[in-house]
Amino acid sequence: MIEAHNLSLSFPDGQQRLAVLQGISIRIGRGEWVALTGGNGSGKSSLIRIFNGLNRPSGGSLTAAGLDLRTPAARTAVKQKIQLVFQNPEAQTVGSTPFEDVAFGLENRGLAYGEMKERIERVLQQVGLSHKSAHKVSTLSGGERQRLAIASCIALEAEMIVFDEATSMLDPGGRQDILDLARQLWHQGTTVLWVTQQMEELADSPRIAVMETGRLVYDGDPRTLFYGSEIPDRLNWTPSPVITIGRLLQTQGWPLRHLPLTEADLEGIL
Repeated sequence: MIEAHNLSLSFPDGQQRLAVLQGISIRIGRGEWVALTGGNGSGKSSLIRIFNGLNRPSGGSLTAAGLDLRTPAARTAVKQKIQLVFQNPEAQTVGSTPFEDVAFGLENRGLAYGEMKERIERVLQQVGLSHKSAHKVSTLSGGERQRLAIASCIALEAEMIVFDEATSMLDPGGRQDILDLARQLWHQGTTVLWVTQQMEELADSPRIAVMETGRLVYDGDPRTLFYGSEIPDRLNWTPSPVITIGRLLQTQGWPLRHLPLTEADLEGIL
């Protein structure tokens, strides 16, 4: 889905250029779930905006959804295949009701009304908003607005959805709803890039990519990251309670049957 080689991005800064991304190489296969993390200013948002054509790299090569993004036509076309769900729920809606909001993108595609109506009803049902189809968007909660943003991605038949810290402004219940919906889409074949700084969400991801000062410093499985590397300590992360327990038992020499990442992993650990 994504083939990036030696990507760089810089912006003018007086007489010099400010390097934002430096030598990023990463491959994300179709149907994968990859979590992307790093501190504020590490380059996460700049990178994902390159993936769907919003940013243009200063150097390197990128193929996304089978498109070579060096051409303007490809950067336009990729937006139909790779959709973004942003951090702020209120900044992503354009329609006055959920039905109108999902319809916006479909109207721009020129779909016939009958097909458009059927698709909107189906995706609103999928995200649990069919009962609020005609409600004012302003009356929706933050979690419901994020589900509406996801509905628009599904309606546009996105092959990949990038969740750019999409749960960071939600309460725990709303956060879990969005995470569960993203996992559902993943199991149905959608490629998911999950951008987060939540340790619990990282620990539950099969693959984690870590960025630091515009570079990719880790790309692999969570157990190696949390139990076999210095990165969490170097970046001053606060691990989840489960990983804290696991690391404590590990340092004290307990013979662990496996290294725990989630609460379910604690059962039968000794």
